Amino acid sequence: MEKIFEPILDADEKVIKVFKPHKGKMFTSTILASFCCWCWLLIVAIIGMLTDPETGEFTPTEWWIVVGVCLGIAVFFTGLTILFTALSYKNTYYAYTNKRVIIRKGIFGVDYKSLDMSMIGAIDVSVSVIDKIICKNTGSISYGSMASPIAGQNGVMFKFAHISAPYETYKEIKTVIDEFKNSKKEK
Repeated sequence: MEKIFEPILDADEKVIKVFKPHKGKMFTSTILASFCCWCWLLIVAIIGMLTDPETGEFTPTEWWIVVGVCLGIAVFFTGLTILFTALSYKNTYYAYTNKRVIIRKGIFGVDYKSLDMSMIGAIDVSVSVIDKIICKNTGSISYGSMASPIAGQNGVMFKFAHISAPYETYKEIKTVIDEFKNSKKEK
């Protein structure tokens, strides 16, 4: 798997570890978020469609048609979400090297994001309720740079999402980051 990162590696850079997100956690999170979002929007739409605009009263005529159409729309868009998640999962890999952490992802193409270890100022490990209940021993690791904290600029985060054994992975990466920063101080 190291070969997939070769196009962006420096001459003296070596990949230490490559891993993929946990498939079950990635799909579960995406499907739940999509379904909840669509259901909420559809509830608002159903209430809007079944309310008489002139009187503001609830008109239950043919309510089952409106509900059926709205549920069909929710199922369709949730299906699209599953398709795009599958396409994204195929291209998503995380890696850390002796110089930086790298994310490889994309739906139709491949994009790379990297953060130099010298710029990492904060690391956050998070384990959600879904991680605890459905997909045991999964979580996410977020990185903040010196210029952009964990929250990121414009809400964009550098994150290894849905990974297995997040605390162990954090320790491994933290060790490499500390070694990198100590070697830079000695020079």
